[in-house]
Amino acid sequence: MSSKLRLDELLFGKGMSESRSKASELIKAGRVSVEGSIVEKPGFRVDVESRIAITGGKQPVGRGYYKLEKALEFFGLDVSGKEVVDLGSSTGGFTQLLLEKGARRVVAVDVGKNQLHPSLKNDERVVSLEERDLRELTLEMVGGSVDLVTVDLSFIPTSSVAREISELLKDGGLCVSLVKPQFEAGPGKIHKGVVKSRAIHVEVLERSIKAFGEAGLYAQNLTFSPIRGKNGNIEYLLLTVKKQIFVDIDTWFIVDRAFSL
Repeated sequence: MSSKLRLDELLFGKGMSESRSKASELIKAGRVSVEGSIVEKPGFRVDVESRIAITGGKQPVGRGYYKLEKALEFFGLDVSGKEVVDLGSSTGGFTQLLLEKGARRVVAVDVGKNQLHPSLKNDERVVSLEERDLRELTLEMVGGSVDLVTVDLSFIPTSSVAREISELLKDGGLCVSLVKPQFEAGPGKIHKGVVKSRAIHVEVLERSIKAFGEAGLYAQNLTFSPIRGKNGNIEYLLLTVKKQIFVDIDTWFIVDRAFSL
């Protein structure tokens, strides 16, 4: 009689995932099938002899992959042939997806060292800039102005570097930025690492939109991340363009939607 294991445990045990946590992410993202049927619960117990498959291409090297995936789909962005700077690249979730979607070149920038996945670091389409503070970046370092900047920063407000982001973009260029209330809200507004107030989320988003606008990057669209951040924090995906436009974004509606899921 065959034994049963948790799906995330079995996926890792079969060498189909680098860790159980990454196996769990794949399952929750609907990318794992058991005997031809998608299963989205990591704790679902399956027969060890079951036929298991991962759909949707290579396993993502980081959780950011799923966040940017939603942004590209929701905002209707085509990155094929584009020059991109990926700020806060970490292991390379954003970079990996950008390459899969046809980006011509990605400059992966991170303040850390030896984080970018080897499969990306060795890709000729990727330029890795490690131990680099984005506030010290120059156009020469990234090979000139680019079509798109993607941003996934921690521990500093993204709104505080909007001007530096703008300077990397061509006129009409786009920026997809993760807005993380836990790093934007400020002292006294965070409880055990989590921003629980909807009003503070709205305040953070409106302040971010204003800061980007003052830097010449105008808000075009906004949605929430499909995956929560550390400690369960809700995060947002903001699309801005280096061109003066006016789009009325209902931040309260988006925050309410994010909290209701």
